[in-house]
Amino acid sequence: MQEPGFDPKDLANLDSAHEERRLDNYFEHDKGSPLSVDDRWIKGIVKIRLPKEGVQYKCEEDVPEFAVEDVTYRPLVDVFTAAYKQPCVKTWHFIPHRLYWIPDAATSRSAAGSCASSARSPSPHPTSSCSSSQPQSPSSLSDDSSSSALPQDTHEGIRVYSEVWHGDTWLEEDARMRTRPREAGDPSDLEYAIAPWGLYSDSTHLTSFSQASLWPLYGYPLAQSKYVRGQPTSFAAHHLAYIPSLPDTLQDLYQAIYGVPASAAMLTFLKRELMQAVLLLLMDDRFMYAYVHGLVLLCGDEIMRRLFIRFLIHSADYPEKMLLACLRFFARCPCPRCRINKDKIIEMGTRNDLYRRNWVRQDDTDTIYRIKITRRWVLEDGLALTSKYIARVLDPLSLTPTRSAYSIRLREHGFNVYSLFAPDLMHEFELGVWKSIWIHLLRILYAVGEDAIQRLNQRFRQTPPFGRSTIRRFSANVSNQGKLAARDYEARLQCFMPAFENLLVGPASRRDNGIVLDLGFDLATWHCLAKLREHTEISLAGLDAKTVDVGATVRTFAKKTCGEYVTVELPSKDSAARGRRTAHLNKNKNIRKRGAATTEAKRKYFNYTTYKFHAMRDYAPAIRAIAASDNFNTQVGELEHRHVKRFYARTNKIRAAFQIAQHMRRAEKLRIIKRRVDAARASQEGAAVNATLTELVTGGKPDRSTAAVPQEPLPFMADPLARYHIAESQRECDDLSLWVASQAADPAFQVQDFLSDLRNHMLTRFNVALPLGDEDYSMTDRSRVVFMKNRIYWHRVLRVNYTTYDRRRTQESINPRTHGDVLLLATNKNEGDHPYWYARIIKIFHVNVRMLGAFDEEPKRIDVLWARWFRYDQSALSGFGAKRLPRVTFIPPQCNADQFAFLDPADVVRGAHIIPAFAHGRTSCFLGPSSVRNNGSNLGKDINMDTDFKYYYVNIFADRDMFMRFYGGGIGHQGLRLQSDTVRRGPVPLRLARH
Repeated sequence: MQEPGFDPKDLANLDSAHEERRLDNYFEHDKGSPLSVDDRWIKGIVKIRLPKEGVQYKCEEDVPEFAVEDVTYRPLVDVFTAAYKQPCVKTWHFIPHRLYWIPDAATSRSAAGSCASSARSPSPHPTSSCSSSQPQSPSSLSDDSSSSALPQDTHEGIRVYSEVWHGDTWLEEDARMRTRPREAGDPSDLEYAIAPWGLYSDSTHLTSFSQASLWPLYGYPLAQSKYVRGQPTSFAAHHLAYIPSLPDTLQDLYQAIYGVPASAAMLTFLKRELMQAVLLLLMDDRFMYAYVHGLVLLCGDEIMRRLFIRFLIHSADYPEKMLLACLRFFARCPCPRCRINKDKIIEMGTRNDLYRRNWVRQDDTDTIYRIKITRRWVLEDGLALTSKYIARVLDPLSLTPTRSAYSIRLREHGFNVYSLFAPDLMHEFELGVWKSIWIHLLRILYAVGEDAIQRLNQRFRQTPPFGRSTIRRFSANVSNQGKLAARDYEARLQCFMPAFENLLVGPASRRDNGIVLDLGFDLATWHCLAKLREHTEISLAGLDAKTVDVGATVRTFAKKTCGEYVTVELPSKDSAARGRRTAHLNKNKNIRKRGAATTEAKRKYFNYTTYKFHAMRDYAPAIRAIAASDNFNTQVGELEHRHVKRFYARTNKIRAAFQIAQHMRRAEKLRIIKRRVDAARASQEGAAVNATLTELVTGGKPDRSTAAVPQEPLPFMADPLARYHIAESQRECDDLSLWVASQAADPAFQVQDFLSDLRNHMLTRFNVALPLGDEDYSMTDRSRVVFMKNRIYWHRVLRVNYTTYDRRRTQESINPRTHGDVLLLATNKNEGDHPYWYARIIKIFHVNVRMLGAFDEEPKRIDVLWARWFRYDQSALSGFGAKRLPRVTFIPPQCNADQFAFLDPADVVRGAHIIPAFAHGRTSCFLGPSSVRNNGSNLGKDINMDTDFKYYYVNIFADRDMFMRFYGGGIGHQGLRLQSDTVRRGPVPLRLARH
């Protein structure tokens, strides 16, 4: 409506229902158009059998059926065809390949030794190597077969895993496809390729205050970059089906047939049958023909190909995986990938555990026979689902009397259904392993008593935020467990160590505090490694090693620490309500005794014998098979739920699934049409600009009503190749001399000669050499610096551009009022010195300067940061060997070092997350009451604002890029010098270079 050509009169006689029907029936005859495919939604019907204990039938076909109607789905072949005809296919990958990183010799030696980058080196040159070797076995996510189908890797570089086409699974499928004979009649120039797809399914609530829900099945083309698939605004997800739940009328029919309602075990069996029936409906004859023989398509890049559809992953949470794999939930063998027994999960990370994982699940003849015979017992012989005879056959492998649809359709073509399910970082670690450990740590703090839980809440509230919603402010008490998302638990893990330090008290408090901090460091390190978007063989080896450490640390925590405390369930609204109800009942029964407790909290023990703990060792093999974990993390699917929730508001709330489907399809068509309109307008504007330039060159006058003038980019969209960006504005300014004079009483200006140091900094920026033998500039040199109009111009934000470890450019905002801590490269000469300097930005400003004696030069704008230095505390153990964060402190006045300095913004690497060391308290010995302390502290209004914390911790787990700057091995970080992992004792005087 804000377009210049919009006229409200055009909507006078608009019939929206008629236009929606026109849009639904609109198709194009061009074979290369994505609108040429009739991929409309269909209402299907699936039927499931209703057996009954004690009722026998001659065959399975005689068992009564129940028809589930209104199954909303789209034929898979039509969806895949429309997807590969989109114009964005031009950026997709069709040939898998290995990616290698060939660093220089120094980097290779450093990376192979201690996972740390080497000295400064040129930019890396990633190279790729295609593979078309014949596979020997199907891909699996287990350790023994992650790359068994591929030849031995003999490339001189370091292998990189980022996108799906870098993993072994796609390479194996591509090699297997190319060993088959070509289809009869295909021309020799017809390209053959795999069309890999990833699936995601999970039920979601459509509203917050009703029972409305939807069970969608999404499909993602894995040939598209994950950096595009992961953005909800790219609309990369293709909605395949909305799986129905068991209708309420099922119990009515069941009772009408057998006289009794279906049991809980029977309903679980029928739910599993319904899921597989819907998948069988999707994998129809057309799909099977395309799976075996391929589809000949004119793709969006105008290349004719024969594409073979392949499913590489099906992402889901744990209950959904067991439902899809037709396995029993929390049974003897809880893993969908291997056959490990539940009582052996406790040994995760040991050598015995590694051997047990080699017994991978296979969809073999024995498995099919067990399912077939027990299914006959249930459907034909009327045997109970809880029968001990069925348990003897199925329980050793945790099977069920239902066969997976993937097995029924794809097993004969060499597909192993159990290799489809990768581990899920969000549900299985952030909302699984770490959540359970976090909750038990809260129980321990409640058991400790005193004010331990209140101190934990206070420390988290005082923890500063970081980045653009990377770590949000902990506004509420972290001990409250209501409605927390995965990102909330992730933030608690990232900031855990400073907040939990020395909270445990008791006879073994020193030992227990050390164990808990070791556990937090190991879990945070493992989480950062597992969540990397770009892996190398070096980082994967580190992930394997850290998984072993996590297993040992968790067992130590469970054995030594958890046994020292009597832990009960956390206080909550539900437990309080139960206590009130119990007290009320006891009062009515007159059984309450004086001094006796009316309620007793339930004892809670730490349980880590779960599948989610067991799955931690499957991430490294899964990354080698499918590439980085963000390719199979369920977070992408969870974000896609936003779209169906938005369209639910446009329905009449009655059988909303099909209405949501219609809205989704219309939105897809409108996006395609909009892209065409935008491209046409861009072409017209480009032609108008060219015509305007031609008239200017030939001397004609341009038509200002039609000429399109290119607009300047927004300030925050500055050149990504620029090192930093500060606004050009000069609105906020002060007289330099008057402003410095007004701050004379401030202790910060008493320890620093602001004007002299600023002039020294200007001389450094103008590359004026120091006099021979002098350590400082003379008064004569300083007098050459002339500040134009004697003005200083203030700015609020510094935006720093930098390259991440995965070779992508990104931007970070530095605001002294909210996030003022920064990280700089140290100019150390010794190999073991700490690689970075840390500072807290106080002010951002620029001055217009010229040098006396250089009359031919115009005044030059100089951007400056006024900062307060942190000093690295070498007396504290830190690093990956010590499992502690680097500790820093402000520089005291008695040290022979500058407390404050002026910095060149180009020297800032990026922002740093500096967290107070709460356990060591505050001090006023660094600086008296000063205005500089009100900037960048992020602690809000506090009665202690005139003091500083004695120590601060550098949060190396703030994000993945920050972690890799300390861990080393990031390809995008080449050119940065990192230390080896050694720990030194003893305070060493630190004199920072004058900038």
